Amino acid sequence: MKKTGKAAYVSEQELQITMSNLRGKNSLRNKSILLASHFMGLRAKEMALLRIGDLYDFQNKILKDTIRLLAAYTKGNKYREVFLLDSNARKILLEYILAHPDSAPNAPLFLSQKLTPFTANTMQRMIGNLYKNAGINGTSHSGRRSFATRLIRRNVDIYSVQQLMGHANIATTQEYFVSDPMLLKDQVIKLSQ
Repeated sequence: MKKTGKAAYVSEQELQITMSNLRGKNSLRNKSILLASHFMGLRAKEMALLRIGDLYDFQNKILKDTIRLLAAYTKGNKYREVFLLDSNARKILLEYILAHPDSAPNAPLFLSQKLTPFTANTMQRMIGNLYKNAGINGTSHSGRRSFATRLIRRNVDIYSVQQLMGHANIATTQEYFVSDPMLLKDQVIKLSQ
C-alpha cells in the first residue's frame, strides 16, 4: 500500500482483494467499474457518463476494443480513445452488459441501486466505499493512478501514458507515477554493466 500525491496506488493484489470482497446483487456492476478504472484508466465522471453503446457493438454483438470517449465525458472536453484489452475485464464487462436491465445503446452503462444513472460524485463515493469495505486504502482515482503507474513500470513511454490518460500537460502525468525503489535500483544497476 503506497501513497503519494492525490490518490493511493492500489496494487493488482489489492485490487483482487477488493474484487473478492464484493458480494450481492451489484457485485458484477462493481467489479466492472473497478476493472474499467484499473484497465482503461477512466475517471469517475467518465464511468458515470458511459453508455452501453460506447463499449458494446450491438450490430456484431461483441465488446469493442477501442472505446471513444466523447468530449462531454472527459475533463477538458476533448475526446480520447481508451482500450479495453484485458481479457478478465472484457469477460466481466461483457457479462455485466448482457445482464443489464436496459439493452439500448444510449442507456447508461452503470446504474445505481435505484436504477438511476450515477453522477460523478455518487460514483466517487461508491468506489471509495468498495475499497474501504475491503480494508484497502483507495479512492475513486486509485484505479486511474494504478493504471498509469503499471504502464510506466512496464516501460511504456510517458508520452503514450499522457495520451491514454488524456492529460494536456506532461507534468500532470508525472504526478501519477508512484516511485518504486526497486525500479530505481534497477536503473542504477545499468550503470555498472
